[in-house]
Amino acid sequence: TKRDQDASYDESKATKISLSGSSAKASGSGAEVSGSTVTITKAGTYILSGSSENVQIIVKVKKKDKVQLVLNGVRMTGTDAAIVVENADKTFITLAKGSKNTISDSAHHKNTKYDAAIYSKDDLIFNGSGSLTVEGNYGNAIESNDDLRISGGTYTIKGYKNALSANDAINIKAATMNLTATYDAIHADNDKDTSLGNFYIHSGKITIHAGDDGIHASNTALIDGGTIKVEKSEEALEGKTVTINGGDLDLTANDDGINAADGSSSSKKNPGQATAGVSLTITGGKIKINAQGDGLDSNGDLTLSGGEVYVDGPTNGGNGALDYDGNGTITGGTVVMVGSNGMAMGFGSNSKQASILTNVSGNAGAKVTISDSSGKEILSYTAAKNFQSVLASSAAIKDGKSYTITVNGQSTTATASLTTQNANGMSGGRK
Repeated sequence: TKRDQDASYDESKATKISLSGSSAKASGSGAEVSGSTVTITKAGTYILSGSSENVQIIVKVKKKDKVQLVLNGVRMTGTDAAIVVENADKTFITLAKGSKNTISDSAHHKNTKYDAAIYSKDDLIFNGSGSLTVEGNYGNAIESNDDLRISGGTYTIKGYKNALSANDAINIKAATMNLTATYDAIHADNDKDTSLGNFYIHSGKITIHAGDDGIHASNTALIDGGTIKVEKSEEALEGKTVTINGGDLDLTANDDGINAADGSSSSKKNPGQATAGVSLTITGGKIKINAQGDGLDSNGDLTLSGGEVYVDGPTNGGNGALDYDGNGTITGGTVVMVGSNGMAMGFGSNSKQASILTNVSGNAGAKVTISDSSGKEILSYTAAKNFQSVLASSAAIKDGKSYTITVNGQSTTATASLTTQNANGMSGGRK
């Protein structure tokens, strides 16, 4: 909302909270200090500054009240969560212009219920143009039981478990983020309401190092823009429905690059059988994937209608650069996928744009060139890994026409088709 993105505040009307060692002082109304605990009891704006150890800020206002915490040069360390929202409509954490802020907890929480360095039971919104470093050494770095929204600012976030975690939704716009996590870097998951557990990025720059998923959504993962680089993950991007409309994605995964799957306990995937409600849709953007498992994997339908997709798929025959259990359709865009040929797949009969699927081998660093019958180059791609098959499609590739695929001077001829997938994996379009 507009309010979520509004980082302005009136300093003359705000309550000031000054942190110093194991204590704090409040100047203004709405903040009650008791030992090392500061409790926010009224709606309003509170400006925090200074350095503290084991000081805890607790937001506890009426259910319809909104609180704005302005971080203006804050350094908070402690055993437990530094900021806790126990009750509020929304809590805004604004990073003051030019400010540098650091928040961290320990690996030994006394209050294990609040298992993050910044923890909220209600909607939590970050905005502003300053910087924030958060280190969650016990569990998650930043956690919301409802929505977590980030608009603006520069963030360096490290989570012992997840870097960002929310039950309902995680929304990101115009933020620069460096995320490191032992589990998921971005984790939106709701096991009680299947319409929740959503992720959305509008814009921004996100760099990810994850021990498990780079981005995980139990329901919808939607990307409209931004620059996302997953440098390390098991699966780079996962959701029940994954939709990419724009952006620049560079995804590295030990398993699947992009995986559309229903991970709920009520939906157990039968191998080869499509899962209802699961889909992977790409309408735009530029996507580059380096995956040891499947490059694009949907346990339901898979649809490509635009954008650019480049996949360096698996070198083992048990996975493929492309994998889907429902309908696999291409109607537009540019695709080059290289990988092993053991499980190689192409696109299905509902496609309106032709493609080529052929067995052709090359080593890492080999250039794959596709030319038409006149010798004109249509597509080219330099492989990052060894490969045994090539799947390619673009608006320039026409159904029924013959094309030459050249790798390191060795050429293979193939006929393009609207259907490059049959029950046996490879199409009959090869020559």
